[in-house]
Amino acid sequence: MTDEARMVIGKARRSFSFSMGILLLGFMAIVLALVYRATKDRESAAEPYGLEAIVIPNGAEVISLVPLRDVIAVTYSLEGQMALRMIDAETGEIIKEIPVVGE
Repeated sequence: MTDEARMVIGKARRSFSFSMGILLLGFMAIVLALVYRATKDRESAAEPYGLEAIVIPNGAEVISLVPLRDVIAVTYSLEGQMALRMIDAETGEIIKEIPVVGE
């Protein structure tokens, strides 16, 4: 092999080594990002709700309670009548009460 061929092969090896090093660094960065996302502290599901209690009429039976983004929907039955009460999740204020009636 000539000196020129050895120089070309040496340059190719250095170039390949550099490329592989960059590739390995990229893979390490991806793995670190995935580990970070998997272990970072997530906001609690209960955090948006600052309520201590939900107010419904005395004697009412709760049928369902569905937390939405900033509203909690409570369906309850009282003396044979059903109603849906929309409650602000932060303050507990009743936004709207909708009677559920049959046709």
